[in-house]
Amino acid sequence: MTKRFFVLFGLMICAGAVSAEPLVDGDVEAGKTKSGQCAACHGPQGNMQSGQFPKLAGQGAPYIYEQLKLFKSGDRQNGVMAGQVAGMNDQDMKDLAAYFADQQTRPGAADVKVAPAGAAIYHGGDPENDIPSCAGCHGPSGLGNAAAKFPRLSGQSPQYVAAQLKAYRDGKRSGYRNATIMNGVAENLSDDDIQALASYVAGLGPMTDQSKGKEYGALMQNAGGPAAAAGAAGGDTGGDASGDGGDTSQADEQASDEESGKADAASKEEAGAAAGEDSSADDQATDSASGEQAESTGEDAPSDGDSSSSQDQPASDAAQNNDNSEDNADASADDSNTQ
Repeated sequence: MTKRFFVLFGLMICAGAVSAEPLVDGDVEAGKTKSGQCAACHGPQGNMQSGQFPKLAGQGAPYIYEQLKLFKSGDRQNGVMAGQVAGMNDQDMKDLAAYFADQQTRPGAADVKVAPAGAAIYHGGDPENDIPSCAGCHGPSGLGNAAAKFPRLSGQSPQYVAAQLKAYRDGKRSGYRNATIMNGVAENLSDDDIQALASYVAGLGPMTDQSKGKEYGALMQNAGGPAAAAGAAGGDTGGDASGDGGDTSQADEQASDEESGKADAASKEEAGAAAGEDSSADDQATDSASGEQAESTGEDAPSDGDSSSSQDQPASDAAQNNDNSEDNADASADDSNTQ
């Protein structure tokens, strides 16, 4: 392994250690009121099914908040998002970040024909090609690191993740700390690597009682063939996706929502631990137990920030253009800076 690989890995470790900064102090109810303008691109409650725009639901609030600030300052370029944030003040951005972080993420689905290759890179990296593990920043379950602004990747649209990884690799998304990390991470990824990673994180999630013992592993809750993965992107998220991509019954949808709720409860606990939150924070502990999200744009990626294999998902990444993959946007959250 080269000296460059160790330098890059050390930079990610240092970025992940920045946990002293307080989490976003936004108002969820105020954010809900202000979120109407976001729904056209990011979907109701931030669960957009189109691969052009990132999911914001469950993304880390610090990641979403950071991405909104980057859009406003011009450090992250996107014509649509620049217009959206132009009239926002700092509290508006905090409120929106808090609202989307508090929403429940609907799960995606991985294509089992390519996802196993993505799993190998995500969890183990590729040292021979100077590609670090994505899990180091985005977490083993793809939940990100809220305090470090590394976005959540779990359940994110594979099309969006692939577009952002290519933008990082090609230098189209750059110019701020976590983007610089992701530029180095994605530099040696091939197109096949990117497709495999994007598919894997779409079905990645924390282990729950129902996901134990599944054929493709506890961390890959939703798996199927290409048709199933496409079905999830279009809103079919019930249970383990089948290759047929058939209609989802009401019972399946309810089961999926229950599974997603348990996963989000697990994600809240895991993200809280990753952020180094004090055990005396009784309110946050209560929130974790009740299944509230800890996501960012997270995305980039953070997202949703931007580190390890995808995350500058913001995740808070907000409305992005098809023509400019760099800014196809999530706004925060939130997991290896796969965000």
